[in-house]
This record gives sequence, structure tokens and C-alpha cells, in this order.
Amino acid sequence: MLKINRIIWLMVLGCSCIFSGFAQDEHQKEGEEQQDTNQPFYRLGSQRTWPFFSFLNDPGDDASTLGIEFESYLNIGKYEVKNISYFEVNQYPRVIPGQPNGNPDGTTDEIVPADGINDLLTAFWFARKGKHHGKHHITGGFAAMFPTASDETLGSGKFSLGPSFDYEFESGRWFAGAIALQVWSVAGPSDLKAVNMLMIKPFVVFNVVERFDLIYMPYGVSVYWDKPAGEKVYLPLGGGAQYQIPLGKKTTLNLGAQFFKNVIRPTKGTVYDLRFLVEFVL
Repeated sequence: MLKINRIIWLMVLGCSCIFSGFAQDEHQKEGEEQQDTNQPFYRLGSQRTWPFFSFLNDPGDDASTLGIEFESYLNIGKYEVKNISYFEVNQYPRVIPGQPNGNPDGTTDEIVPADGINDLLTAFWFARKGKHHGKHHITGGFAAMFPTASDETLGSGKFSLGPSFDYEFESGRWFAGAIALQVWSVAGPSDLKAVNMLMIKPFVVFNVVERFDLIYMPYGVSVYWDKPAGEKVYLPLGGGAQYQIPLGKKTTLNLGAQFFKNVIRPTKGTVYDLRFLVEFVL
């Protein structure tokens, strides 16, 4: 088991380095419309690594997760397409209701260790190039979830699709917003539970002094509509801080730590989350 986990972690870190190698950065003067000839087709905007630990009610049931998130941009004609893709490497001592995202079951009382990768969650949003959005920026698109989980307790086993929205607000020291997506299963084995999931991932960044921010970036508010009452929702409250480290003219390393309590959660769900951030902004 340890060898398998090491291989998975090495694969994840290797993928991070490979994707980072595709990064390109283009600058423009404020108000100047970008020209297609000066833009790369693909640009990696940031790569985030989220090591976090989940604390449950029962001693010895604590779980650990390594979340990997890529934010990238595609230039297609008159539109810029933003994409965020997210997956996890999990080490769970037992099935945890509603986690990782994509698993609609997790209600069994049987102690089933679950180590491996979960379902890949990705979303695309479309915005017209050069359009001025002011302080508020909202774009629409779609989300998809693919059954990539290495264990049946870590994923849905279904292909899922649905709408998604990305809202951002920026003014002075504040940068805030939320990503919202709703997905339904559209294909997969009929004997597995259907997916009907709402995920809202809010974020708030307040710059206190140069390079130091207070942040609220939780795992997300998730709702599984088809579950019984009292078992549907995760609602985390908490927060933390991050520190920005310049790595040259075009790259910044953000290091952060946060602590959350899921004030609303399933009966056997995660109570607390300790969440770290290692982010390369390119």
C-alpha cells in the first residue's frame, strides 16, 4: 500500500511539473485590446496544491488528502476560455459521506480503507476578449465530472455534466467571488447511484499589508440533493492567511494555511479540516 501511495504522489508531482512547463505569460497595456497573434493558444494561469487533513468524530478516523488544481486559459477566436480542473489523492480510513466530491454514497457503516485518486472535476467559462467588466466579472459555462476514481468509495462511477458560473469582484484590497456548478450523471452503470450535486466554491482575499493576505478558500459548500434530510450538505466556516513570495517578474509563490469547521455536515461526515495551500501564479 505504501509503495502504491508513493507512486501516486510521484505521478501527481510529475504532472504538476509537466503542466507548469507549458506556462506562458503575455502582458498588455491597460485598455489596449489584445491581438490574436500575440496570444498563445494555451496559457497556464496557476497551479495550486492543497494538502489538507480531515478530522472526524472517532479517534483514528482522520483522513488526509492532496488536492491538485490547474487554472488555465484557451484563446478561441473572439473568446477567452477559462478552465479549472481539480482532482485529489486521498487516504481515507473509512468511507466518508459526501467526500471526496463526486461520491454520492459513503453511507455504509463498514470500515473500508480507501486510498487513491478521486473523480476528475473540471469546468469551462467563456468570455469575450477585450470586454470591460469593471469591478464585477461574471461568466457562464459548463462543468463535467469524469469517473477516474481508483476505488469505488472515492468516486461515482458516472459521467456527469451541468451548468457552471464564475463570479469575481475586485476593488482595492478585496478580491472575492465564487464558482458554482450543478452536475447530473448522464452515463454510467445503472446499478450505481445517480449524481445530483451542487458545488459552490467561494473565495475571499483581503490584502492586509504587502504580500500578506487574509483568506477564505474552503473545500466548498456541497449539496447532494438525492440524499436524506440531514445528510445532504457540507457548510464550512473558518479561514486563514497566505504569504506571497515573488519568484521573478512573472511568477509568485503563495503559501497559506486555513482551518475550518463544517457547521452543517452529514452524520458521519468530516467535522474539521486543516487546509494548506502551495500556489504558483504564473
